[in-house]
Amino acid sequence: MSNKLAKHQKQKERLTGKQKKVLFWSCFTALSIAFVMVWLNVFLTSNALDRQMEEMVLGEDYDREDVVITDKRSEDASADNAISQNYFFYYHGGKTNEYNKRMQVPESVYTEYEVGDTITAYTTDHIKYSYNKAGILPDKKFRNNELMKVAGVLLGAAIGFLSLWGLLNRKIS
Repeated sequence: MSNKLAKHQKQKERLTGKQKKVLFWSCFTALSIAFVMVWLNVFLTSNALDRQMEEMVLGEDYDREDVVITDKRSEDASADNAISQNYFFYYHGGKTNEYNKRMQVPESVYTEYEVGDTITAYTTDHIKYSYNKAGILPDKKFRNNELMKVAGVLLGAAIGFLSLWGLLNRKIS
């Protein structure tokens, strides 16, 4: 056995100070550009959807019809049952869990109407109905725009955390 002790050596840093700065500013710039592009896309799409709603003509592009409420149900919107509730009316003979025959409504409307009552709803195809006019927008465009808003918020949070890390890292050094 050897009685030599291994000397504790300080680990060599993988990145130099200059390389860290370049990496930090590269990430910050890339996230900032992505953030601006996402929110620009959201803004333009929202304006296009708003313009489409304004240009829609009753009787040509959409109709309003009275539908009979055949069932109603409230569902928890989260796993812990405490955050929020979603309220649904079923129509055209729809019963609970017939998702193709239901419309989401606010709580105030949910409590105002009972099963068997008639409610005026918007439709473009006389199959799918919505309580408000925005509900008849093209599903894919509207859903993608909402997902882009989430991406924008996440990018903003990433920029904030990166800025905070850079600030703290500077003060520690």
